Amino acid sequence: MSNVAWFETPVEYAAALDSLLQQASHQIRIYDWDLSDGGYEQSARIEMLNRFCRQDIGHQVRILLADDTYLTRYAGQMMHLLTVWGHVLEIRVRDSEPPPAQDCFVLVDESSVLKRFDKDTTKGVMRLDSRGDVIDLGIRFDSEWERAPGRVTPRALGL
Repeated sequence: MSNVAWFETPVEYAAALDSLLQQASHQIRIYDWDLSDGGYEQSARIEMLNRFCRQDIGHQVRILLADDTYLTRYAGQMMHLLTVWGHVLEIRVRDSEPPPAQDCFVLVDESSVLKRFDKDTTKGVMRLDSRGDVIDLGIRFDSEWERAPGRVTPRALGL
């Protein structure tokens, strides 16, 4: 497999995301607008995240959102994962000031990244073995993570 993969369609984006997440060995950091794109509620993705969470006590999944409306209203399977794996999976909602960046990205371990250029399109790139990109985006992620005031807690969905 090539170390760089470009994607333009929702199907290509979901496939790149699956490929990236399957390579995670200990840490996944996701910066997304609201998790409504990318297939986060699909059974296969939920099972992939579930497997990752149960593999090792040191595993960590951090998800930083600009808006948690979709998650809390429509993502029942993800909320269930949060209920079961709250010690491994943490979701926070970033502060509205300054306004959130319009891109979305996923960082896996210290080496791989998937980046959408804008939250309203699925165009982007996945780079494996790209430590520099992960460091740069990781600094941004960690900074916003620490400032994020809202932690999503598992609760019954109002369905």
